[in-house]
Amino acid sequence: MASLSLEIFDAKKTQNSIAIIENVSPEDTILSIKKRIAQKRSLLSVERQSLRLDAKGKSLKDEQRISELSLPSRGAQLFLRDLGPQVAWKTVFLAEYAGPLFIYPIFYFRPAIIYGHAPSMPVALPVTLALACWSVHYAKRLLETLFVHRFSNSTMPRFNLFKNCSYYWGFCAFVSFFVNHPLYTSPSFGTIQVFGGLTGFVICELGNLSIHLLLRDLRPAGTKERRIPLPNGNPLTRLFDLVSCPNYTYEVGSWLSFSIMTQSLPALLFTTAGFIQMAIWAKNKHRAYLKEFARYPRGLMNRGEWQAVLLCGGMGNRMTELTDRIPKCMLPIAGIPMFWYPLNFLRINRIKDVLFVVSDRVLPEVKQLLAGKDLPPLDDDMNIEYIPLASVADEWGTADVLRHIEAKIKRDFIVVSGDFVSDMSLAPLLTVHRSQNSSLTCVLAENVVTGPIPGPKIKRSKGRDFVALSEKNQLLFLGSEEDFDDTIPVNAYLFSKFRNVHLSAKYNDCHVYLMKRWIVDVIKQQRTFSSVKADLIPYLLEKQYTTLDAEMVPHVKPDKFVELANQFSFGTPITAAVPQLRCFAYIVTPENGSIIAHVNNIGAYFEILRFLTCKFCDSFPPSQKINQNGVATVSESYISKTVRFVDGRTGEGAAVSRTDKPIIKRSVLGAGCEVGLHAKITNSLIMDSCVIGAGAQITNTIVCSGVEIEEGAEITSSIVTNRQKISANG
Repeated sequence: MASLSLEIFDAKKTQNSIAIIENVSPEDTILSIKKRIAQKRSLLSVERQSLRLDAKGKSLKDEQRISELSLPSRGAQLFLRDLGPQVAWKTVFLAEYAGPLFIYPIFYFRPAIIYGHAPSMPVALPVTLALACWSVHYAKRLLETLFVHRFSNSTMPRFNLFKNCSYYWGFCAFVSFFVNHPLYTSPSFGTIQVFGGLTGFVICELGNLSIHLLLRDLRPAGTKERRIPLPNGNPLTRLFDLVSCPNYTYEVGSWLSFSIMTQSLPALLFTTAGFIQMAIWAKNKHRAYLKEFARYPRGLMNRGEWQAVLLCGGMGNRMTELTDRIPKCMLPIAGIPMFWYPLNFLRINRIKDVLFVVSDRVLPEVKQLLAGKDLPPLDDDMNIEYIPLASVADEWGTADVLRHIEAKIKRDFIVVSGDFVSDMSLAPLLTVHRSQNSSLTCVLAENVVTGPIPGPKIKRSKGRDFVALSEKNQLLFLGSEEDFDDTIPVNAYLFSKFRNVHLSAKYNDCHVYLMKRWIVDVIKQQRTFSSVKADLIPYLLEKQYTTLDAEMVPHVKPDKFVELANQFSFGTPITAAVPQLRCFAYIVTPENGSIIAHVNNIGAYFEILRFLTCKFCDSFPPSQKINQNGVATVSESYISKTVRFVDGRTGEGAAVSRTDKPIIKRSVLGAGCEVGLHAKITNSLIMDSCVIGAGAQITNTIVCSGVEIEEGAEITSSIVTNRQKISANG
């Protein structure tokens, strides 16, 4: 496409030509065209211009290129709508928020020019608290405007400055006039009402700030990038699971609490007006999210409709160096048994009904730990039903276990592996499962915590998963590298049925599956199925391309739109109304949680320990002995409180020289360990009851329980199994 001549017409008076832009390149952007128009028409600054293909069409984005518009080589034209004088968003925000901050205190001091010389009552406590709340709120808004908010548009019409200021300043005068009035009457229910409202106000303000900080982090500075907003580690952001704009929810909550605290009708009217406006904004934002993000959650998720099956009965066959003496579910991760992490994952996602499958050999200890105070607490209303597995079930697969507990699964359920560690939100997964009427939905993730296995360099499987997905993320194939030799069999029918098939080996199956209840009936009937991943999923995926078995048809719903068309059709029924079994995948987005880990081998176990200690080292304080006596140098590590440092001091108060102190970096030391002088431990896991001699150096190594490492020994990139004794000479 050669350069062209582009004529710009007025969008209101389409016969009026505004400018002719010569030598327009196909690579020129709309923004560059706006700049050239501004050079020809000085009154039309870039901010005032809205260019569009049709006079009444949508505005073109600044980053769009001319080559994308399919303009003719001759007679090319665009239409310009003058948006009028503009003013910066930040200027408008600063002006509309600064007014209430300075206007409200004027009324608090009750000047005679406003209230006259009427008898003045003493200033009541709610009046003073109202001043503090009002001032804090608008001071927060000003600071957020300066340091938090990132605006996708740089300007807005100048008229908005007067409109917004009139709204905020006017309501400020209206509310403050009555709350600060000399004849103001305190709330009917006294201090309970006052401090109840104050508490609600403070919580909602903190929630509003938390949401604004999260939204800021979603958009890199200087960009217009948009991502799906999802909760992070802050519990106040969990409101994203329920609504699209929780900042508005918290805002309404703040002013409702303010109205309760002051028992003021004008404050309630201000709250109502704000609620109506923010409801309109929230509805528009929700529509925009749905349009922009195909996997955006479409509605409120009722977590009570799901059961969870937590599988903690695995033997840990890929990490036998650690699990020979310690059951896999009891392996410590930052001092907390592994089984606690998937339970906590279910807790933060408010899945209350949990079937906890665990070996009968460790069940008493699991119950004791959960009933005690040694672990972080779970929710009291979490209903955990323990299902013990006898030793004969040690070789069972996941499908075998589901068949065994089939009678206890009453509704649709989520299967969670006992080695899954994550803080991701389930809301997008549940949305995909429901909206697509999926029979089975699996969780795939790209950035799973993993790493090399310490020890001798042996050629091992990379543990990759091979995945085939449709454009809508319908799951077409899923297989583990370990299940195949040299070739991977793929059903050729999927290439004829789906126009675009995406094959990838970059995603990891997290072993988290959402299933319809009837899937358990299929497992019960198919007695040869042992594994969900290796047996059940391939069977279901094949049924997507073939006619369903008679016993499966009642469970699979036909396409509701095709069914409706057939209901009102006078001709031949549409054959697509035949029930279709469909399976889907939810791909975890980068903003959904800070950690995804499937701890199914030593490398993953080692990396999750390092990840958690580095990320949460401030939350894992070393023992009091280290803090008080300064006998070790510790950074980014978790040290059990029962670790003993043998400092060699001969008298009370004797100091340990800086060069003699043990150095511990990015490592974990379990209970009952003993560490000598001048030892150096880096990037390593030292399990319970180990003895580390003076001058020993341990790097990138896992040391199992009960190991004794003598003075001066050096160990690098190794796995030391239980009860060994390592000398300096090897």
